[in-house]
Amino acid sequence: MGLFFRKSGESALPDGVWPRAQIVAALKSRYGDVDELGEERGFGIYGVSDGDIRFAVVLALVEGAPDKVGEVGFLARFIGFDVGERQIESVNRNLHISIASLRGDGELYLIGGVAASGVFNESSFMLILEAWRRDLLVLMQSLAPARSLADAHPAAKLQAAARFAMNRAPAEAARADEIFAAFAGGAHRAKAVCDVCNGRGKTGFFARLCPECDGTGFEAAQGR
Repeated sequence: MGLFFRKSGESALPDGVWPRAQIVAALKSRYGDVDELGEERGFGIYGVSDGDIRFAVVLALVEGAPDKVGEVGFLARFIGFDVGERQIESVNRNLHISIASLRGDGELYLIGGVAASGVFNESSFMLILEAWRRDLLVLMQSLAPARSLADAHPAAKLQAAARFAMNRAPAEAARADEIFAAFAGGAHRAKAVCDVCNGRGKTGFFARLCPECDGTGFEAAQGR
């Protein structure tokens, strides 16, 4: 979970900070509804609304360089939910970048964070935001145990999708092992450059689509 907001401006390395502007731009690209809540004690605070859930994104600013960030933190509060310590322990075993903590007054906090490392990359940062979203899902499902993700996800309610996506257990256990090995090993996904068009996807003087690979330039690999 990174440094948990331990300020370390003096020891920050050049590749251990991220540009604040790029982080904020990525947040706005992902969520759309992002409010700047100001700065407090060396932290830049942003409020994010994602559907009906609100949370804060807290940026640990590098001392003397407020346009640089040493850590990105996340905070969500849940009030009025019936939850106990044992339930929180179970939730924490399934979180990715966060910790759930129950205060004495019954308020539930979900706190996450990652330390800046290497050059900022928006695609990698989006994966961090997705990890935070997964942690929120894990926590919220524990607060509403009667509802599963299968109940809530729109794809699961589409009859055509549910019918096609059905995978029945085979009658023989050995057959199940074969299915797993084929899928995990990528037997059905392995690709090789098309021998007919040499990967170009087109053949002939008039550059027609290759009939062997349908213009993709690839075909199923042999012997995998």
